[in-house]
Amino acid sequence: MGKEIKTLWDKGRVHGLELIVDTLLLVFTYLSISFWLRTVLPSPHNKRRIVRDNAIDAYCFAQLVVLSLLLVGQCGPIVDSLIAGYIIFEIYLSLLNIVFIGKFREINAPPASVERSILLLLLNIVQVILTFGILYRDWLGLSRLDGIFKAILVLGTVGYPDAPGSLVLIVALQVFLDVLLFVLVLSSFVGQLGLFSNGNPRSGAEASNTGLKPPQRTRG
Repeated sequence: MGKEIKTLWDKGRVHGLELIVDTLLLVFTYLSISFWLRTVLPSPHNKRRIVRDNAIDAYCFAQLVVLSLLLVGQCGPIVDSLIAGYIIFEIYLSLLNIVFIGKFREINAPPASVERSILLLLLNIVQVILTFGILYRDWLGLSRLDGIFKAILVLGTVGYPDAPGSLVLIVALQVFLDVLLFVLVLSSFVGQLGLFSNGNPRSGAEASNTGLKPPQRTRG
């Protein structure tokens, strides 16, 4: 990680508040299981990238399974909140890194495809709904289905659960994270479309494997 931070500071492409935020994001990745998983997987520039991508996809799906099990079962409000909170932490850390660190191709690998990115982003939205469904069940006393329903209503900005006293902060937290999620999803999606339109993420070999041809230069 020290190498990535050094690259960030040496490039001189960011400064001020953005540099501070980018540095903190790289530091926080030390706490991410997905970061350590990537360190033992093939390089994104390796021909075995498909192994890396499949492993990351499997890890994201495993997070969804864990949240589903927490919703069906119950380990207690504290344990449920810690596990679900950590998964949410990883989701937002990953999205923030894509948006803020994505322009440093030496640090963040380019996306494999826009379609895969869309699927992962949709998975993230489901994970956020499940997380707050769990929190609403544990802390607001709602049923599983009602907790999920209320989480969807908050996501769609069409309703919210009744929360007594300071527990209203849980609802406020979802509102904030939902807004942040939409901003990050839009920024990430638009940014990745720009990368693909410029022909940056794929090499010729990668493009041929997906049926896309690299842009041809014309003589003018």
